[in-house]
Amino acid sequence: MKKLNLLLIASVVAGAALLSSSCGSNKTKIGILQPVEHDALSAARTGFMSALAEKGYDETRVEFVYHNAGGKDAELTVMAKDLVSSCSMTLGIGTGASQVLKSTSVDKGLVKPVLFTAVTDPVDAGLVDSLENGKGFVTGTSDAQPINAQIDLIKECIPEADKIGILYTQSETNSVVQANQAKSAIEAAGMSVVIKTATGPNDVSATALALASESGIDAIYIPTDNNIAANADAVKTAVSGKHILVVCGEEGMTKGCGGVTLSINYEELGKVTGRMAAEILNGEKNAKDIPVGVMTKEDCNYVMSSSNLSDAGVTLPESVSSKCSELDK
Repeated sequence: MKKLNLLLIASVVAGAALLSSSCGSNKTKIGILQPVEHDALSAARTGFMSALAEKGYDETRVEFVYHNAGGKDAELTVMAKDLVSSCSMTLGIGTGASQVLKSTSVDKGLVKPVLFTAVTDPVDAGLVDSLENGKGFVTGTSDAQPINAQIDLIKECIPEADKIGILYTQSETNSVVQANQAKSAIEAAGMSVVIKTATGPNDVSATALALASESGIDAIYIPTDNNIAANADAVKTAVSGKHILVVCGEEGMTKGCGGVTLSINYEELGKVTGRMAAEILNGEKNAKDIPVGVMTKEDCNYVMSSSNLSDAGVTLPESVSSKCSELDK
């Protein structure tokens, strides 16, 4: 028993030491893992780093180690192992990156905090047991979008709409969760749904064209989806001149191929996560004591892309356009 207590004490001391320094350096190393270059995900990273700087953890105290998998899932595991071995704290941006960091670190018994951001359903993803948290070394922020309000926005733009398409990538967990929520919201609003799913970057164009060619489609809803965001031009081409309104899950995708949306601000989401990290680094809280941060509808902004709307041949009612910020400036 005495030996066990000594081991536990050593573990706690080691964890504290890791949070104060890394590899003999005076700086704390924080690893950041991002699956792909994407405006929203990169904005979350920027927000995370700026919030830490505001809390006193600037470049004089922190060394950020950033890895981007470039859309190659196989690279995530290799990069996660490198970050976990060399850093005292890690941040996963998106579900896949966060899951790999947790499995590489916390699930192996390491006392290194793992934070996450831009994860739609962290409970379903196995990152935390509940949004209230209360267990383990993991916490962060959810980018769950105001999907019901986004579907209401379609109705506000097109009161007579009765057939809505949903486009997403079937292998992206976040997209599947949001697509199911959108389907329920569309059907609850008395409209019918047509769903088309892409398998990867090579079939986004064909899938988008197939959906846009469906008879009677009034609008297309696209949840936050890394694959489609990276191939937004294919969606723009598919709806060009067809008078189909595209509503995306967030503003970065809207700038790429959408017309209008109600979106969370990913930089602000990252800042919330950064403040959590500062609390842990300061010793004010443990990760388990920090509930998952969730943005509300009131934290969101209406945005539109006039050029995308024009290309698609869609005109918004003044009641909608008047409350939107323009993305094409």
